[in-house]
Amino acid sequence: MIGLLAYGEAPSAAVRAHILLLGVQTGPLALIADAFEAAAIVWYLAGVRRLARRGRRWPLLSSAAFVGGVVAVWVGIGSGLAAYDDVNVTLHVVQHLLLMMVAPPLITLGRPITLASQAAHHRTQVKLLKVVHSRVVAVLTFPVLTWFLYYGMMYAMLEDRGVYDYTVAHPLVHDGVHLALLAVGFLYWQPLVGTDPTRWRLPLPARAGSIFLGMPFEAFLGISISEFSVPIDPINTLANTHMAGDTFWTFSMAISALCIATVAAQWFRQLEREKGQEDRRARVQAEASTALARQLGVEGVREGWSVPWWRLAELEAQRRRRPDPGG
Repeated sequence: MIGLLAYGEAPSAAVRAHILLLGVQTGPLALIADAFEAAAIVWYLAGVRRLARRGRRWPLLSSAAFVGGVVAVWVGIGSGLAAYDDVNVTLHVVQHLLLMMVAPPLITLGRPITLASQAAHHRTQVKLLKVVHSRVVAVLTFPVLTWFLYYGMMYAMLEDRGVYDYTVAHPLVHDGVHLALLAVGFLYWQPLVGTDPTRWRLPLPARAGSIFLGMPFEAFLGISISEFSVPIDPINTLANTHMAGDTFWTFSMAISALCIATVAAQWFRQLEREKGQEDRRARVQAEASTALARQLGVEGVREGWSVPWWRLAELEAQRRRRPDPGG
């Protein structure tokens, strides 16, 4: 069991507020994870600063999303909450939600790949884009594969009592599961809510549909846990097991709904951009039509108006048939 700073022994299944709110994991793996998390934030903010020196402004919301995602990872594996992940199934479920459904979409919304490609030198940009569009990454990020991996791991880790007992009884396996949850969560959410360069560019309606399609599976998993007839393991009570199921389906549905709302907002912004592009295209065509009409001798054409193409073609044909004065 990873120790708690200033608390020593592992807590019991009963949650104590001072451990939950003030506890900090001090085991070797936890400290290594803390170093990676701090390095990720420093690297990200350094990229933002480099862009600022070039006169380019990086969205504040993207920075907040990335930092929030990394903080969610720390809360899941480095805070006092992580002290209970193998003795309290409700907080174990909260940890899984943080690592699979909170941190990955936030990190994805931070657009770290886009930031890296824009802040790096040209040679690094080329190498990064080659990796992003490589065959291995294309297979790992294939949306159908990531969908089944995501929900398959979700069910395996929480529905199967044998898998649950084994992971909580073996700390190294449990830590490896944390990493797998985060990785699978990122692979799943990146093509759905992210805007980073990727081999697979799903239409925004398909993204929202994919998230919506998974919501019944999340609800069924949580409800099935809340209806267990016996505790999930000897450490937890039946009431705590049921609370874990209720916690999972409630929060998973809420998070999925928020992600669908995020995709819907991206969709509306895309429609606004397309509308603006179409308006600019129509304006350019109208200006060209007006200029050509005046060149052909059409009078009374107002600014912003356009002459029908068939009328312009007719005028051009008449001009070609007209005898050349100098002939």
